Amino acid sequence: MKWLFFILVALNIIVFGGMVAGRVVEKQKAVVAPTVPMVGKVHELSLPDNIKDPGSEKLDWVTDDGKRADQLEEEKKAKEAAKLAQEKKAREEKKRKEENSQQSAQELPVIAQRPQPAAGNVCVATASVSLEEDVYHRIKGLLNRWPHAATRTVEKRDGAVKKAKKAVVKHYRVVLPSNGDAIAQMDSLAAKGFTGSLYQGQISAGIVKSRSAAQVLVSRLAASGFGGASVVEQEERSRISEENELSVAKMKVVFLAVNDKEIKEIQSIVGKYGQLARNKCK
Repeated sequence: MKWLFFILVALNIIVFGGMVAGRVVEKQKAVVAPTVPMVGKVHELSLPDNIKDPGSEKLDWVTDDGKRADQLEEEKKAKEAAKLAQEKKAREEKKRKEENSQQSAQELPVIAQRPQPAAGNVCVATASVSLEEDVYHRIKGLLNRWPHAATRTVEKRDGAVKKAKKAVVKHYRVVLPSNGDAIAQMDSLAAKGFTGSLYQGQISAGIVKSRSAAQVLVSRLAASGFGGASVVEQEERSRISEENELSVAKMKVVFLAVNDKEIKEIQSIVGKYGQLARNKCK
C-alpha cells in the first residue's frame, strides 16, 4: 500500500506543477515575445531555455518503475513459503511420532496360543518318553518347540549291583626273599629304579594286574642282580552295600496336545535315547 500512496502523491505534484508552469509560460509570452511578421513561412515559437517542461522531470524519491512493488511481493511470498514449510514440518513430526508409537506397540511380545481343533475332526493326544537326565538337558532346546512337562525320577540298577558283588579282582605281587638287612636291600632296589616295601617278612617289588606283567618284572629284577623273585597271586572280592547300589536319574517327559505330525517330529529327536509312547485317542 505504501507504493500506491507514493505514486498518488507524485501524480498530484506533477499535475500541480504543470498548471503553475503553464501560467508562467503564458505570462512570459505576453511580455518577452516580439511581434514576428508572418511572411512566407510560419515559424514556431520555442520556450526559453530557462523554462522546462515539469512533466519531463522525475522526482528522485518517487519510484514508479514497479521495483518496490516487486520487492514487497517477493517478501510476501517468502513469508508465506516459510509459514507453509513450518506447517509441513509440524505435520511430519506429528506423523513420525504416531508411527513410532504404533511400531512400539507392534514390537511388544505376543504370546501365540495354539488353536484348538474342532472336536471329532483331528485326533489330539499326549505322548511320553523316559530319558536320562543329562540327555534331556542336552536336547531340551529342541523339545521346547512343543509344550511338555518333565518329571525327575531316580531308578536303581539292581542287576548291575548283583553282578558287581559276584565279581572277583585278581592282582599279582612280585616278592623277593629278605636276606637279613631288609632296609639295605630296599635301598639297593631304589638305586636300580625299583620300589620296595615289606610284605609278610619279604620285600614286595610291586603289584601288577596280569601274570605276564609280573613275569616281566621278575625278569627285570634278575637282570639287575636281584634273583629269587617270585609271583604271588591275590584275589579281592568287591564288597558293595545296599547304600552304594548304583542308581540313575531319569526325566519322564510328557508332551501335551500333539498330533500325528508332531509326534513323528518328536520321535525323530528322541528316537536315539528312548521310545516315544503315545496314548490312544478317545
